Amino acid sequence: MLFNSITFPVFLVVVLLVYYRLKHRSQNLFLLASSYVFYGWWDWRFLFLLVLSTVVDFFCAKAIESGKTNGRRYLAVSVVTNLSILGLFKYFNFFAESATEALLSLGFRADFPTLHVILPVGISFYTFQSLSYTIDVYRGNARASRDLIDVALYVAFFPQLVAGPIERASRFLPQVQQKRVMRESRCLNGLWLIAMGYVKKLVIADHCAGIVDECFAGDSLALEGVSGWLVLYAFACQIYGDFSGYSDIARGTANLLGFRLMRNFGRPYLVADPSSFWRHWHISLSTWLRDYLYIPLGGNRQSEWKTNRNLMTTMALGGLWHGAGWAYLFWGIFHGALLICFRQFRKVRGRSGGTRGSSSWNGLKVLAFFHVTCIGWLLFRAGALPKEIAQAEFLQKSLQSLVHFGSDSPWPLARAILPAVCLTIFFQYYCARMECFSRWKTSSQAVGVAIATGLILALGVFEGTGFIYFQF
Repeated sequence: MLFNSITFPVFLVVVLLVYYRLKHRSQNLFLLASSYVFYGWWDWRFLFLLVLSTVVDFFCAKAIESGKTNGRRYLAVSVVTNLSILGLFKYFNFFAESATEALLSLGFRADFPTLHVILPVGISFYTFQSLSYTIDVYRGNARASRDLIDVALYVAFFPQLVAGPIERASRFLPQVQQKRVMRESRCLNGLWLIAMGYVKKLVIADHCAGIVDECFAGDSLALEGVSGWLVLYAFACQIYGDFSGYSDIARGTANLLGFRLMRNFGRPYLVADPSSFWRHWHISLSTWLRDYLYIPLGGNRQSEWKTNRNLMTTMALGGLWHGAGWAYLFWGIFHGALLICFRQFRKVRGRSGGTRGSSSWNGLKVLAFFHVTCIGWLLFRAGALPKEIAQAEFLQKSLQSLVHFGSDSPWPLARAILPAVCLTIFFQYYCARMECFSRWKTSSQAVGVAIATGLILALGVFEGTGFIYFQF
């Protein structure tokens, strides 16, 4: 079920009307049933995978906390089960096809079997969320629940089930277990977050999607110089509006149900370095990778070489998390290399007694790093190309076109993406203020709602296109 379909508002209204009439235990049961309906709307057969992950992690967490058995053994059962499901449905074909191509390049004939199945929607998100439950119980950061319904709702909570934010058991499970108290401020903030999410999705993301898809339809950007960069700006706006918009709608819906989800986006395009970028982009994933992968590998507590290895491993696997393809892997490696280079630069600058620059200099650094980020988005977008288009050739032609200044006028394209660019900058610059709508003056609230409604009606795209991160 898509947030931007006509079905979802009807579904949400029905859920809220029933939900508010129930007591706590019945609310949890009803929300769980609603979440399964929401997820099964695409393909009910994949509900079995969701239930399997939930049941395995529920019993593993109880066994870990009991202390009567080897907790590490049950943690291994949880990790192996979840990653096996994820690997089978998401990565099996990729590795089988890659192995076949590698052997053929060496002169050996091989024909590894592949699976003819579709990728379950949101499997990467709910797998990581379910895994964090058993890991947190093993580490002592969360208590194992004795109620399967509570754990099932934690894993399957429909607002963030498909594309996050990826919640932690220590933060979200207590909200499931405790009675929710509805507050006017939370409802107001929830409605505003939903409105912002629809502006980001319908006005920013879907407006840019048509431009981006058309320009990426061929073997390369098919544009040169300034126009090529404008297409990358459009994709940067599209993926921000698409993913940030989903997160806002998810958080707003959760607020209406009495829950609080973590903020997933800050100001990713208004930062000057890769470390700050990952503190503002997909925050729930970057912190998950930090806490459950980077730090267990040793983090930055070891030698310089091992620290860089840990960074690169984390980012490479983070790239593969986004998609089973070489382009996604290289996108992760690209950001890993940026983080390593930034660490070295910061050390050298520290030894040379570097000082904070002027606001103009900082602005130039932000602008420069945004263009570096756009190069990364070119890698990312290549991962979604049809298989008949060679990604390596596509990237080579695209990078060549970006440094070749052609004669075509970029102004029609610039005018087309200008509203999306302005809104993207606005939402990021005022991201903190957007979070506290209930504290605004009544007149400011009225103006905000009027502007959001006007933007959606005037510039919104209502074809019901899917969210980019649904395929992850």
